[in-house]
Amino acid sequence: MVAVVSVVYLVAAAGIDPYGSYIGQPVSPAILQQLTGVSNSTLDTVGAIAGVNPPANITGPPLTSGGRPEVLFIGGEYCPFCAVERWSLIIALSRFGQFSGIQYMQSSSTDVNPNTPTFTFSGASYTSNYITFLPVEEFDRTGAVRQALTSEQQSLLTQYDTCAGTSSSGGIPFVDIDNAFAVNCGAQFNLDISGDNWTQVATQLNNPNSNTARLIDSAADSLITAICKADGGQPGSVCSQPYATESLAYAQAAPSIASVSFTASAARPEESRWTV
Repeated sequence: MVAVVSVVYLVAAAGIDPYGSYIGQPVSPAILQQLTGVSNSTLDTVGAIAGVNPPANITGPPLTSGGRPEVLFIGGEYCPFCAVERWSLIIALSRFGQFSGIQYMQSSSTDVNPNTPTFTFSGASYTSNYITFLPVEEFDRTGAVRQALTSEQQSLLTQYDTCAGTSSSGGIPFVDIDNAFAVNCGAQFNLDISGDNWTQVATQLNNPNSNTARLIDSAADSLITAICKADGGQPGSVCSQPYATESLAYAQAAPSIASVSFTASAARPEESRWTV
């Protein structure tokens, strides 16, 4: 074990990403179980905490697909703020359905919090009896367009992805829950897990004493609560839990937005909502 750790350290010190070979590979059953298996007890214990903003209340005609409330995610594989938000989103959505085909991903190596361990929804599928999940990975890890937005998706992003007290709009990550709630001013929390690998993060998720778990799980709690409100409280086994009945009161002061450029000529539409 000491030898392995030493090799990883030397590789990282040489500027080589020791985990880059995992990018695009299927997520292992062990990691997926840790993501989807966070206990009710842990989610209840974490609850709402300072430093995590719940989804904002928005108003619009119901956003539905297949006769069910739609959860729309717009992100980019290069984006470190999208990277941390995906952890919470997968935990939350797993309470309502089942994922398959999720792959390992890292955020850009040249952005802030480089090589943040995350996942990509590109090529993944999700089944649920209660909601429809529509993920759009708009950009790949290099910042190139992977999946162009439809006119409807662009309209939703323009209309609802705004930050209170600022003129900023159109940033990612963006999550629209049935046009009733939105993660609309960057990630819900500020967390730097660059330098960690997926196992190091995943093994903390069920530990309410871990700061990493507290931030990720608390954001998941608020997403679960919003989805339960949007889908009429189904399934009852989830939506009756304390973690699914949090207050989503939203009173955001003017945030500090970090917009990061990939190159001097190519601005990236990412935002980070810094919280207190």
